[in-house]
Amino acid sequence: MVVCFPHRPGSGGPGSFQRRFEKELIKYGWQVIYKDDKSKLQPDLIFVVGGTRHIGWLIKMKLKRVPVLFRLDGISWLHRKRKIGLKKFLKAEFGNLNNKIIHAFIANTVVYQSDFVKKWWDREGFRISNNTSIIYNGVALAQKSKISNGELNNRLVILEGNIDYSPYSIRLINDLSVKLKDIINIELYGNFEFNDSTKKLSNLVKYYGYIQLEKVYEVMSGSIYLSLDINPACPNTVIEALSCGAPVVSFDTGSLKELVPTGAGIIVPYGSDPWQLGYPDADALAEAIIQIKGNYRFYSENARKVANDKYSIDCMTQQYYILMEHLIKKA
Repeated sequence: MVVCFPHRPGSGGPGSFQRRFEKELIKYGWQVIYKDDKSKLQPDLIFVVGGTRHIGWLIKMKLKRVPVLFRLDGISWLHRKRKIGLKKFLKAEFGNLNNKIIHAFIANTVVYQSDFVKKWWDREGFRISNNTSIIYNGVALAQKSKISNGELNNRLVILEGNIDYSPYSIRLINDLSVKLKDIINIELYGNFEFNDSTKKLSNLVKYYGYIQLEKVYEVMSGSIYLSLDINPACPNTVIEALSCGAPVVSFDTGSLKELVPTGAGIIVPYGSDPWQLGYPDADALAEAIIQIKGNYRFYSENARKVANDKYSIDCMTQQYYILMEHLIKKA
């Protein structure tokens, strides 16, 4: 079987997913090609990850009876709440428009990353799609050597691709560093969009910069993981944290309560309106972190069990494999 992706894997979450998924498809015996390949192979299926501007090409492929599977992220919205340049604003809006067209009129089936994402698209898409599935992201589960055996190394880890994408992230991290002083050490990993953001960090926070993917389990093992995502679709870092036994603390936005069941972490009320980027309840977050620290082994063992039961890459790939074979047989 031949699966064609409109684009080669990029950066960020969609690119990370595509790289992992391509490796798994090859293990299953599939051949992976891209739109810009010179190969004259006729694909058996088109797999769109996150979106594409190549709508004309998708229509052409569909007319040739090649089924289109669309794996959907959330709808871009932060650009409407922040001051950004006109070019970036229009790019986000055109991206939303393209995705809504593919979602409503081109895709043979749509895969949502979570129930939160499905309800979001049902509410704001051009129409409700009937041929849909929900498939959570999967990761290669951490090896036992990467797990702390239920022992907390007294570290609170924050790992974000772009730390200051919300207007209050630095303030929140600094507030937590004061509330948790002498209780737990805060380690911060990731990039900053604005150059002066690092200067605003409290001296109580240890900033380590960007880390490679292969170092994630090593960093998270023996820690409590704090997710600062706002209305995320299905963040890989949360699943990676669970995989190595790091309990997750976050605000109740997006899919987070859906991903992290009771016992594998603590999801607290946001305290204001996340869609308006209101300042959240830092006290509730600090209390949750202290609670997990006091019973770390319990939360750590539950986190690992949830990852094993629900979020392995083998489980995810098998769900996609069954769906893709079904689509090809129907074409």
